[in-house]
Order: sequence, then structure tokens, then C-alpha cells
Amino acid sequence: MLKPTLSILTALLLAPLAVLTAAEPPLVLILSGQSNMAGYGKAAELSDEWRTPPANVTLMNWGRTQVLAKGSIGPEVTLAHALARAMPERQIVLFKAAHGGTSQLAWQPELDQARIDRLKLSHDQRVGHAYAQLIAAWKKAFPAGDIKPAALLWMQGESDARVPELAKDYEQHLTRLLAALRRDLGAPQMKAVIAEINPAKVTTVSPFPFVDEVRAAQRAFPAKDSLTVCISTDGLTKAKDQVHYDTAGQQGLGQRFAEALKFIAPLGPEAVSVPTDVVK
Repeated sequence: MLKPTLSILTALLLAPLAVLTAAEPPLVLILSGQSNMAGYGKAAELSDEWRTPPANVTLMNWGRTQVLAKGSIGPEVTLAHALARAMPERQIVLFKAAHGGTSQLAWQPELDQARIDRLKLSHDQRVGHAYAQLIAAWKKAFPAGDIKPAALLWMQGESDARVPELAKDYEQHLTRLLAALRRDLGAPQMKAVIAEINPAKVTTVSPFPFVDEVRAAQRAFPAKDSLTVCISTDGLTKAKDQVHYDTAGQQGLGQRFAEALKFIAPLGPEAVSVPTDVVK
């Protein structure tokens, strides 16, 4: 049974504060990437407290409002509860847009279909242009154009760790993705929290021989982009395939994203207790 790391959440909730009012625009975060962002956790395994959605948090999946803890879950549940307790008077929107199995090529602003086909990236072929889909879903959800994302939370890279040229190009691709999102969403100061990948190099799903190269690119990225931080995923529990985080692992990932968000925005006036049991 996974216990929330109270030191993490306490640090988050005791961060330097600003006065927040209900009149403020919502805090909107983009949660994107591949299957470990989409989520392999199970809402049915959560305790009742975690399955109760905070009143001031809205989850949108590809622009459509969705129940927070239902069916398969990603890191959004722990993240939502941490932010709701930190900013009880502020509306928070978690805008989730993730496609399992996709490489960075699917998330580039300019789709290189010829390269996808040459590399036989079946998930990218099936999904299509994920970046264009994200932008279209955002504009449909916020048609007035007045809502800007505060940050991108990014959990992706396992597929790139299967192909040497994609692992080599990971930094370049991530640079292009962030620059395009900041431009196309009118948010030049949008922050980013990059979660490191950590699949086993040999699994029942696929070999990931270039995982070290992708992780190195992720870790080095904040030195090149001052609006970005990178978080470790080491120690998070996984399913038997040793690729996908299980329910407890997804809850831990949400906690780590929450800790990183103290880099993004001032948070609520008091430290708040959290449920002691994440899963049943």
C-alpha cells in the first residue's frame, strides 16, 4: 500500500504564497504524453477519499469533461487533490491529451509521415498527428482564446527509447514541441515538467535499448530551457510488464508532479492534511 509522501506535499503547500481569489482565471495544466500519462492505474483500487473529485477541479480528456477517478487513471487524481487543497478558492482545469505508444514524431508541429512510415511506427501511424489533435481540442474547449496554459506536464519517451535515431533526436524534438505549444497557445511563459521514463530495457512489451539516452536528454533539458524542470520516476511501482505504472505508481507520479508545481505558481495559504491511504 503506497503512502503519500507528506514531506513532498507539505513542501508544496507551504510554498511562498500570493493572495488567490475566485475572480482569478482558472489554473490550466496540460497533461500529455503516451500510455503512462493516459494511465494504466485502476480507479476501482483507490480508497473512497481519492475517488471523490475535488469541487474546484475539472478534468478534461481531449477537451471533453470527464469524471476524475473512473475506469483507468493516470497521475491526475493525486495531482487534483493536492492542487485543490493548496488552492481551494481557485478553479483548476487538468487538460489531458495523451496517446499510448506514440513517439515524439506524432507530437511534432510538422508531421513527418514519411519518417514515421520508414521507421514502421505503428502507433504513430494509427494515431495520426497528435500535436494537431491537441491544438484542435484546446481551441474547441476554450474558443474565446482567453485561457492560457500555465504548464505542460509531460510523460513520454518510451517509444523513442526503442529507436536509436529517435533517442538521439529526443532533445531536438522536445525543444520543437515546447516552442510550438507556447506559440500556438499564446503562452510564451508556459512552464514544463518533464517526467523521466524508466522502463526496463527488456520487457514482455518491447525492448527499450536506448532508455539511457532518452533519460539523459530529459535530465539535461532544464539547462537549455529555464522554464522547465525534470522529475525522477525511479521507485514508482509498475505492472508486471515493467513498463506501465500501476495504480500506486500513478498516484506516486501525481505526487511528484505536484511537488514540481511549486516551481510554477504560488500555492494556497495553509498546509492541508491528505488521506493516508492511496489505494485500498
